[in-house]
Amino acid sequence: MTRKEHTLMVHMFTRQTMLISSIVEVLKSRNFFEPDDIEAFEALVRQRENENQEIFHAVVNQYTVFAQGLGLGDDLPQVGKT
Repeated sequence: MTRKEHTLMVHMFTRQTMLISSIVEVLKSRNFFEPDDIEAFEALVRQRENENQEIFHAVVNQYTVFAQGLGLGDDLPQVGKT
């Protein structure tokens, strides 16, 4: 993996973490959050990992935009191809 590719991954994971943290904060501020909710949430995500292709394609599109911004362009993997 190149330095730019590592940077891309960090950007993607940072954004994902920011989104999840924001959701958790909203739930906490509305007293809607229970101590065991995180564990239940993680179990639900594991269950649905391969069910929602719309989310997968949205992430691929976002990844592509970030990668192109970093100048990776032609080095991007094609979805569904190995």
